[in-house]
Amino acid sequence: MTAEPLSAEPLPADRTRTDPSPAGPAPAKRLTAVPPVEPASPGSPPSEPPATEPTAAEPVVTEPAPAARPRAGLAEALVARRNQLTRAAQWFAGTEGDPYGLLLRAGADDPARHEERVRERGPLYRSAPLDTWVTAHRAVAEQVLTDPAFDGTGPDGTPVGLDGLPLRSELLSLDRATAARLAPLTAFGGPLLWAREENCVAQRAATYARRLLEGCGEHFDLAEDFARRLPGPVLAEQFSLPDAAHEEFARVLPDCRHALDGLVCPQPYATARATRTAEATVAALLARHLSEAGGAGGAGADTARAAAVLAVSAAETTAVLIVDTVRRLRARTGAWERLTADPGLAAEAVRETLRTAPPVRLETRTTRTETTLAGTELPAGARVAVLMAAAGRDPGAPAGAAPLGLAPDLHFALSAPLITSIAGAALRTLAETLPHLREAGEPVIRPRSPVLLAPARFPVAKRESTPCAS
Repeated sequence: MTAEPLSAEPLPADRTRTDPSPAGPAPAKRLTAVPPVEPASPGSPPSEPPATEPTAAEPVVTEPAPAARPRAGLAEALVARRNQLTRAAQWFAGTEGDPYGLLLRAGADDPARHEERVRERGPLYRSAPLDTWVTAHRAVAEQVLTDPAFDGTGPDGTPVGLDGLPLRSELLSLDRATAARLAPLTAFGGPLLWAREENCVAQRAATYARRLLEGCGEHFDLAEDFARRLPGPVLAEQFSLPDAAHEEFARVLPDCRHALDGLVCPQPYATARATRTAEATVAALLARHLSEAGGAGGAGADTARAAAVLAVSAAETTAVLIVDTVRRLRARTGAWERLTADPGLAAEAVRETLRTAPPVRLETRTTRTETTLAGTELPAGARVAVLMAAAGRDPGAPAGAAPLGLAPDLHFALSAPLITSIAGAALRTLAETLPHLREAGEPVIRPRSPVLLAPARFPVAKRESTPCAS
């Protein structure tokens, strides 16, 4: 397999600088002459130089004292280096033929064949290069997702930033106790969502979906122009945000698209920083406009946090679910035509996608205590990866078993009902308004997306092509 393309991003700031200017990136003119280093061989890991300039939207922090500036620059460089090394470990694991490593490499090949290789190795397979236990079996997956011995963070409470993924999403790095406390706040008709039932959300989502489709030309990108633009306004309305905040929220939310993939796969440094900035913007906006729910602390703080977790976990997941369901229907002979003849089948089509090809293909948990899984004794702190898509299509699963789809704990405990509701409404609206929808180009999957296998683009046309008159 060829090496991952090199990033064109510049290298981090000089670690030894002692000038009195603020710590951080060196001027661009100092870096343009530094070319990216090519791998020594086709099997070498990717080079991933971090970015040097913070985005304009990045929160402004108090300037450190001159003596602390070089240390701050060094700390940032070390974070960037840990990000690189974690990615290198995943790359080398794939080079050694480890199926879990190949999944995390997220190349152009079909992940299903690597998932099946994990299944062939038994109910619980240990990826030695990555020190992770991996399962593709339904029964084992269900135990990991429901047993209190497994949680979203390590037993020592290692904070985000001090582990191998220093730039992963803070909003989505929940433990189960926190998720259980926040989940009731996101119930229909609760403190956050004004809709009292799922049908009401679906109706409002359909309204926004029709507006978006009316604004699309004859040819458009189903992923960027429709699916990623739909969750923002729907959620903003559910949160009762004022008009100005509504617009900003809908604009910034899609920039959080890399958060879920970044939980297991280090993203390029510039991408990770941009995602972190977008998350902070979304969280601050919601906290500011939901403060009347209880002030700066107590229930008010929980409400704002629940809103931010719901938004970030729902937005890209919903977009991927919409596009994947359309793609699957279009790929099966007569399936899209049956849906357009009866748009009421949209909800069932979404459920089928959740069962066989869920938008979240991979979940990871950590053991809080010593426990037994599939006959194997696991120590506290063991990492376990659940291949959700593979477990969903497990031939040994009971007949009629509910789709695994979205994990019942952690962040999806807050957002799963919204995801399925918005996706179902979007699919039904597409079937009703664009019955002759067709592909108009080759779909492209986003690099480094082992969790979502997210579409970078999915070009479509509103009508079937017709031959020119002779």
